[in-house]
Amino acid sequence: GILPTAPLRHSYGITIRTISLYHRLFVRCPRLGVQPFAKALCDLEGVAFRPYLSSQIYAAFDIYVSLLNGVRRRVRATLGQEGRSWRMLNACPACQYRLKEDDDLDVRMIATMDGNNSLKRVERKEDCLVDKEEAGVELPPASRERIDRRVAGQDYFMSLEETKVWDESNWENIDEPAPAADGLLKHVWAEGRCEERWHNMKESNTVKSAAKFRENGWFVMLCRHMMILCVCDMVQSGELARYPLALLHLFMATEKEERECTGEGRPKGCLAIAYDIFCKLLKTIARSPLKGLAQWSNLLPVVGTMHGYAHERLCQLLFLMLYIVGCGLEDGEGDERFYSVSNSLAPITRHQSAFHHRQAISEFLYYKDVETYANISRFLSGNYKQALSITSARNALSASMKVAGIASPQVFYKWLVEEGEYLRNLFSVPPQEAVESEYYLKLEALKNCQSRLLKLRSNYVAYVSGKATNIYETKCRHEEENEWKLISDVQALERSLAIEVRWVEGSDEWEAAKKVVREAAYRKALDKLESLLVARMFEMVRLNVSGTGYKMRKHIRQSLKNCSKSVQNAINTYNEAAAALKPPCRKISWDEVVDFSYLSEFDILRDTREDIREKQWATPQNRLLMTQFFKFIRAEEELARIHVEVKRLLTYMDDEELTIRRTATELEPDNPALALQLRLHWRERSRFDSLHRSQLFAITKLRGFDHANRHYWSAGTHVAHQTSNNNASKATVEQAKDWEEEDDDEDNVHESESRVAAVLDATFDDN
Repeated sequence: GILPTAPLRHSYGITIRTISLYHRLFVRCPRLGVQPFAKALCDLEGVAFRPYLSSQIYAAFDIYVSLLNGVRRRVRATLGQEGRSWRMLNACPACQYRLKEDDDLDVRMIATMDGNNSLKRVERKEDCLVDKEEAGVELPPASRERIDRRVAGQDYFMSLEETKVWDESNWENIDEPAPAADGLLKHVWAEGRCEERWHNMKESNTVKSAAKFRENGWFVMLCRHMMILCVCDMVQSGELARYPLALLHLFMATEKEERECTGEGRPKGCLAIAYDIFCKLLKTIARSPLKGLAQWSNLLPVVGTMHGYAHERLCQLLFLMLYIVGCGLEDGEGDERFYSVSNSLAPITRHQSAFHHRQAISEFLYYKDVETYANISRFLSGNYKQALSITSARNALSASMKVAGIASPQVFYKWLVEEGEYLRNLFSVPPQEAVESEYYLKLEALKNCQSRLLKLRSNYVAYVSGKATNIYETKCRHEEENEWKLISDVQALERSLAIEVRWVEGSDEWEAAKKVVREAAYRKALDKLESLLVARMFEMVRLNVSGTGYKMRKHIRQSLKNCSKSVQNAINTYNEAAAALKPPCRKISWDEVVDFSYLSEFDILRDTREDIREKQWATPQNRLLMTQFFKFIRAEEELARIHVEVKRLLTYMDDEELTIRRTATELEPDNPALALQLRLHWRERSRFDSLHRSQLFAITKLRGFDHANRHYWSAGTHVAHQTSNNNASKATVEQAKDWEEEDDDEDNVHESESRVAAVLDATFDDN
């Protein structure tokens, strides 16, 4: 077929085959624009490039995408998979294809969300300022964008109106659902200083928007396998709270509606959502109309691994996924990996119209989901191998616990509670102590001022030169004025503290206040070092992000070089302040602080009122052992989650094949064209099934695999089905036998090794 390039006079046309080629190239390599593709075609045909060719190809491309979307909508409608809600609740078969045989998981689903400012879009405006003035202020340039009624990406994007509803000024217009029976949200963290560390949490930054951009980026929610759940544009604003609130409400409200329709009721497990600043967002949720729905959905706020170490330690104990039951080995940083790929869209979409901007993103998201689906089995296999490698160190962990004198795993949980209570009381400085410190500093300044004044007066007597006399008279007058002011301040503080006898150097009060001031200087040096390390960590992450240009990389490298010098100076300042304490705190070295995980130790180092070096949970060896223990627990949870997800994926593949083939057969007599499109849709999806089954059944051959879990490698029954599909289960079992025929001997060896390992574990436990 041929696609026209103009609406009325069809002088030129482009073959569907050519546009299809560009479409496939674009969704796989979004950096490829229309113009280089047009130039490549001209090179192949041996003709000169004309600029209008790009416009013609783009017009044909719009028609082609419109045809594709029309076919997709008809196919989904035929299969009963129509609408944004269905796509969002069925985006990932491993996460969302619930079975009657599913084990109860503490966390039923893990998702991530985050904002990104790479996909900005420039708003077309007038070249000069409008002459009119309003209230004496010149108006900004007026928009000159062409009105386009077309809307793209409805299956993925929330509208601007849907997100604006969740602006705090509009909360009164939202119907708040009744709160759940279990009371207030869990893990509401009312104290902390994490927002001071995050650029996108500061109100002065979130309300700013570059005047030339209409969309300043986008906000994305993904499942843990990186399937797209829902997205929204950040329009003329930064990363405001209304965007995550809107996405959370859309997802949780849609899930609640579906569960009420199916009769499943309130879910048992938690819905874990990873967000880099959830400690701050949770405070907003707790006072917003979303609170009741969050309770119903068992919302579990968590912070990803990379961003988690930039939070203070108390926040980590509450939100870091390492310490959250049911999170497994998930790092919660899927959005960062997703953005490293989607950033390649930026050069193409920066100057497009609103419709074409969203159309390009939507096409990319559709095929990104296809690619993600193709990699699900690899994801499960890789995580299973990682979990097995961690759990295989069980004996080594048990031996280390015995050497450390740790009798039970419950000790680690007790240590976490003790550390949390300790940190909760760490930052409260008594008001009396703060005023006494100020009084000591004034006395110290007064003593130094009087010392300088005495020296000036002695020098004034020794000199007789007229010019020198005037200089010393001026200095003496200035020091006398400083002395009077300091005496006035000291007297005011003495009245406030009810001090009858002024402190003098060497007195008990003087020495106690001196110690407090030195501790404050120590904590200030520690805060400075910590802030530099957090900045260094994010700069290094930005340096390795795909799509970062050469100039930006060069700038970041120079910034890291300067930051390294600043960090070294901050280390020296910290070590000097630590040595001045009594007893002195331990010094730190460059090799220690360059490890990102060392950031979690800063809040412990910050305390100087209590010597915790002898506490068991504070020693470096025990802290390392505690981290290994919780990784071991999370690895066991990961295995349990993958077992559920493997069964879901196998069932999904069987059910999808059965549904599409049956529907296509029914449509064949009356609508053969639509039946053909159904089969093409099935071919697009089923091409990965053999790869999935190969990857999944290869897991059963891994060293350390427990063959008692073999029953998860068979199809189950979807919750929407009333009767089990015995034929599908039998077919899957037969397919499993086919994948295993060539490795039966190796399987027997691994099974024997598993039995030996079980005997050794039992023997070790008895001892």
